[in-house]
Amino acid sequence: MRIAILGGTGQIGAVISRELQLKFSEAEILSCSRSGKGVNGFSFNVYQKDWTVLGKLDVLINAVGIIEEKGENTFQKIHVGIVNKMVVEREKLGNPKIIHISVLGSNKDSPSKYAFTKGIADNIIKTQENWVIIRPSFVCTSGTTIVQKVKMLHKISKISFGLLPIPAHFLTAKFQPVMGEDVAHICIESIRQNLSEKVIYATGSEFYTLEDWLRTIGKGRIRLVKIPKWLIDRPFRLLIRVIPQIMNTDQYLLLGEDNTHNNAEMIKILGRRPLYTKQFWEDELV
Repeated sequence: MRIAILGGTGQIGAVISRELQLKFSEAEILSCSRSGKGVNGFSFNVYQKDWTVLGKLDVLINAVGIIEEKGENTFQKIHVGIVNKMVVEREKLGNPKIIHISVLGSNKDSPSKYAFTKGIADNIIKTQENWVIIRPSFVCTSGTTIVQKVKMLHKISKISFGLLPIPAHFLTAKFQPVMGEDVAHICIESIRQNLSEKVIYATGSEFYTLEDWLRTIGKGRIRLVKIPKWLIDRPFRLLIRVIPQIMNTDQYLLLGEDNTHNNAEMIKILGRRPLYTKQFWEDELV
């Protein structure tokens, strides 16, 4: 069996590559990235014209994605463009099963460009045969974006003597983070069970809010100043345009909405409950 993972050295892709190697030790696994570094590293640029260098594949996993736009790397180019290229090149690769790592909340009607382009990409995949789309909530990998944002808010609270003004709706939105290993194991089971034309929601066993994470990192010493959405919305949007390091517009939109989903189908596929993430948050934030 031959498996290629696009974005194989990224935060999610690296976990998938590692877990696949453990489960399919006899398989030839191509962990694709421009550098070609790492275990099973294979130098490959998704924008190159010739994809036949990948050879005939049994499985093609797309773990490429960005959380914010930088320069020419737009959501449209990364999320939609690469999926379009996969569809065009698929026949040359032997029509492999496609496993596409999307995101919980992907929706072509979303006001968030991030979620919108993820939704468009999902719809393109659905025009094909023999595919699996995995839609995870926040994926717990070291240094992930949400961890960075919580650490940044903690620093701001230190500068302001323990006070942290924050949009109130940020603190009520519920999240259901999932361990990276669980996402990888869904990929494994999608191959083992020969799943096809299936959307799998990957959500964890616990629910959290941003306030929970701020309590963890601040050890209860951060005093939150909750500002109503009607009062903070416009000023905050202007602030993050001036100081984009705080967060971008898409992150602002997503932090204010619930990111949860029933995980019964995931449990059925894995044959177990999702891994608990409590230790991850304590390790990353404390």
